Amino acid sequence: MENLAFNYRVNRINVYGTYNHTLGYYNYLYGTDRQQNGKSYDSHTIDVDKRQKMAAQVGVDYFIDEKNTVGFLANGNFIFGGGLTNTATAITTPPSTTAEETLDAINDYYGQNTKRYNFNLNYKYEDTIGHSLNIDADYGLFDKWNKNLQSNIYRDNQYVVTDENLYRTLNDIDIDLKGLKIDYATRLWGGKLETGAKYSAVGSKNNANFYHVKQSEDSLDNRRSNDFHFDEHISSAYVDYKQSIGAWSLQGGLRLEYASSNGTLLYQEYGAGLNEHINRKFTNFFPFFSIATQLTAKQTLSLSYAKRIERPAYQDLNPFVYMLDELSFWKGNPFLVPSLTQRFSLLYSVKNSTIIGINYAYTDQLNAKVTDTLEQDKIMMISKNVGTQQHWSLSLTQTYSPRPWWDMTFNGLLYYIHNDVSFDQYQNLNLRQTAGRAGLLQTFKLPFQMRAEVSVVYNSKRLGGANTISRPISQADIAFQKSVLKDKATIRLAITDIYKGNQVKYTQNLPGLLSSSYGYYESRQVRLSFNYRFSSGATKDQRNRKSALESESGRIQ
Repeated sequence: MENLAFNYRVNRINVYGTYNHTLGYYNYLYGTDRQQNGKSYDSHTIDVDKRQKMAAQVGVDYFIDEKNTVGFLANGNFIFGGGLTNTATAITTPPSTTAEETLDAINDYYGQNTKRYNFNLNYKYEDTIGHSLNIDADYGLFDKWNKNLQSNIYRDNQYVVTDENLYRTLNDIDIDLKGLKIDYATRLWGGKLETGAKYSAVGSKNNANFYHVKQSEDSLDNRRSNDFHFDEHISSAYVDYKQSIGAWSLQGGLRLEYASSNGTLLYQEYGAGLNEHINRKFTNFFPFFSIATQLTAKQTLSLSYAKRIERPAYQDLNPFVYMLDELSFWKGNPFLVPSLTQRFSLLYSVKNSTIIGINYAYTDQLNAKVTDTLEQDKIMMISKNVGTQQHWSLSLTQTYSPRPWWDMTFNGLLYYIHNDVSFDQYQNLNLRQTAGRAGLLQTFKLPFQMRAEVSVVYNSKRLGGANTISRPISQADIAFQKSVLKDKATIRLAITDIYKGNQVKYTQNLPGLLSSSYGYYESRQVRLSFNYRFSSGATKDQRNRKSALESESGRIQ
């Protein structure tokens, strides 16, 4: 891993940029043991990710005068390289544990490439009496393609090949993003008024070709091949007002949003070209308010409410099929709709060293990745709107310094989840789970300008997604850091997940399906880093600003 950053300012111009890359192979181990229709399928996968990642950003700000600034920012992210998954599945008929059949599947991603560009043009006006105006215009491009060759080989209990199938998939995704955002703020009636508007347009073109590989030539499978086009337009406007009255601070606002989308699925069936259209239009109001008061010189109390929307990732809307093997695969869902969440929060703090929070959230049209059965022997992972979720939580953040050289920060969370979900008319679940999370970070000042950090985190048994029950996990990290070269450079040695406690294990139960899964990535790592700051004279960091496509870009995975 390599990270570089620079910032150069002279007179009215400030130029800045970053570059980083991550090179090397990464291994993932995961698998599932499931019981389905009287059979047991015990699969284990070794996943080798050979992709290389690079990212760069460059920006320039021109300070016209003390009140007006214009800026341009461009960044790119690039992922390229192959990958390989090797999945072995033993098929048995319980109570026998002897495999009567095995399936070996290898996915060779012999071609993969992802390119992502974002460009932002910004104008800012700000005076000394509380007026400000921000205008952002953004354009983004996302291009991803992959080529995959997959073999599926069945063998009997004598290890004799009984069937063999070979597939090739060629997928291509192109996403085009445009956005414009205007924000204005001014002083009004002794408080601050903020208002603004935003418009975004996203177009996605997706092409999937699925082939049966034969000795003579590849044969296109029209049932699994399709084109999917998705267009989305979102217009919104908001107003927000905040004011302080004595020991009270009040804030309230409202955002109005109108969204329209059009999805078109093109495919062939029995030699005829067919298409399906999915058109949606939404108008939503998102109110927000908060009340805070200074109880004493050291204590504060606040209450807030907000309604939020969470839209599905663009890839989750794409109906492509990604096969791990012939019996297990992922599939997109173009019928997904956004999730809506209403949240109440009560926060109490003392001297900023003790913070206690009580939260309640209600989510409708909960979007969750679920595992469902297909035919007699297959499973399919797919995102669905499954129902409602209620989430209560009690949090505590406590900082404490036992000694001048010793600082401690504790974060604790106790929460209760109630999922009332339905996969279809035959699979209704009402699940409740209490869980907790605790973390402790300790920092020690050592001689010779050294510092040490010790971090531990524990997660209890918990409910995630729609019906996933995960076992407890924990992780411990340690790091040492030393300043050198007259404090211009830093050497840091860090070891993460020392005892490999961050190994996920979870279960999912449905009528006709009982599965137990595990997963582990290379979380135990040793990293040695060296940072050096080149600087002369006074420096000033780049401006903080939000892109008009911030939320849309976050939906590209």
